[in-house]
Amino acid sequence: MWELSSIKEPIWDLDEHTLAKHEILKYYLGAWFPILARWSGRIVYIDGFAGPGIYSKGEEGSPIIALRTASEHALRPKWSEVFFLFIENDKRRADILDKTIKEKFPVLPSNIKYSIIEDSD
Repeated sequence: MWELSSIKEPIWDLDEHTLAKHEILKYYLGAWFPILARWSGRIVYIDGFAGPGIYSKGEEGSPIIALRTASEHALRPKWSEVFFLFIENDKRRADILDKTIKEKFPVLPSNIKYSIIEDSD
């Protein structure tokens, strides 16, 4: 088993375990975003280990999956705001994530916002 801290490259290969996790995440968020939005219409999503948002063969990472799930959700227009906070401790990965989000979502719906924090301490 590898640890994220042992990965030296900013982008790495997607393994089968992570692919399965991403499929679960997609279905989980699709079901939970509307449930969470019922209280105030506002959702805050925090990814504490965001990574670059993309893998070596172009597969989407969890930040992109989460943004896509929210932005394409049929109920999204009823939500007041979905705010995504992506935290990444490697500046190279944070920069790649920012670039990837801007490429994949040149225009996000007005009620979806995000911020990337590079936390290198």
